[in-house]
Amino acid sequence: MNFRYLTTRTAALLVALAGASAQPAAGQSGGLGDIAKPDDPAGNVMQYMMERRARAKPIDGETASRVYGGRAAQPGAWPAQVALLLELPPEPDQQGQTYRQFCGGSLIARQWVLTAAHCITQPDGSLSDASKIMVQTGSNRLGDGDFRPITKIIRHEGYDPIVIDNDIALLKLAEPVRESVGPVGAIKVIGQGQPIPEGPAVVVGWGFMEEDKLPEDLMETDISIVPNATCNAGMAEQTKRDVGSFLLSMGASNRIPEAKLEQAYEIIVSNLGPSLSDNMVCAGVSTGERTSCNGDSGGPLMIKQADGSWLQVGVVSWGRIPLSGNSYSRCGHPELYGVYTRLSNYYDWIGQQLKTN
Repeated sequence: MNFRYLTTRTAALLVALAGASAQPAAGQSGGLGDIAKPDDPAGNVMQYMMERRARAKPIDGETASRVYGGRAAQPGAWPAQVALLLELPPEPDQQGQTYRQFCGGSLIARQWVLTAAHCITQPDGSLSDASKIMVQTGSNRLGDGDFRPITKIIRHEGYDPIVIDNDIALLKLAEPVRESVGPVGAIKVIGQGQPIPEGPAVVVGWGFMEEDKLPEDLMETDISIVPNATCNAGMAEQTKRDVGSFLLSMGASNRIPEAKLEQAYEIIVSNLGPSLSDNMVCAGVSTGERTSCNGDSGGPLMIKQADGSWLQVGVVSWGRIPLSGNSYSRCGHPELYGVYTRLSNYYDWIGQQLKTN
């Protein structure tokens, strides 16, 4: 999961907004574009996960079952779940290749994996090198199962890394899945335009737990799909807190008049728009204790159907953290739900890509 938050660069715009109506002095430019360029909230999840996984402390399923309300998944419970692995640079005297997990995905056809666009996008906006990515299938445990190369990455043409919209991509396996050392199966994706019901859902992945620890075994967590308005309300309140704390801190250290700080605050909070687009789904729990986190990106958000089968309705996309969040508190904040790509808006797109590629 990626994170959006009020960065120092972005927050610097707030004070500038307070004086935006003033005329610039002769010879000076006065547009917001001259002040700062928006940061890319999506960043580079691949690089981030490589660095963090190298330092993380692995934990077993028993320990992890107490974190974020998750639990170790039963072997074979999620045969469509895959791990995306990145080839690491070789070490001196190293024999063979080494891979490290950075994202998740789901098998939706014999030769196709569904994941998030931000998982395979580099900081400059280019696609990752498909030849460096391996897909693990058939096992809950990282390092086991089958390792399958990919030959093509298809990212949605409307992907926007700033607001993390249209966060969806497809990976084409080099060969269709015909044999496996463990349980493998495709999951059904919700149809175009179908409503996604509010209520119980499950998200799975190998993402971070608290205290910078990572599981070696696949974890599953029970959450609830809630209205997008719930996500938007929680994020708006957090933005207000972030803006206020940032302005107070910066104002004190830079002797900015309090009236200007109040003006900047009122301008920004009175113009807050929704954080979620119609291409997104809000899910989690109000306490934040059960949610997806870094490393879960690209994995499936699923609901159980009346016949007992599972239906994928979303893709792990992004979440919001407080401005004061640190490396140990990037997930699980009250009223800050997880955000998922709404697959009912992309069924036709997926079908077209599978047909033409």
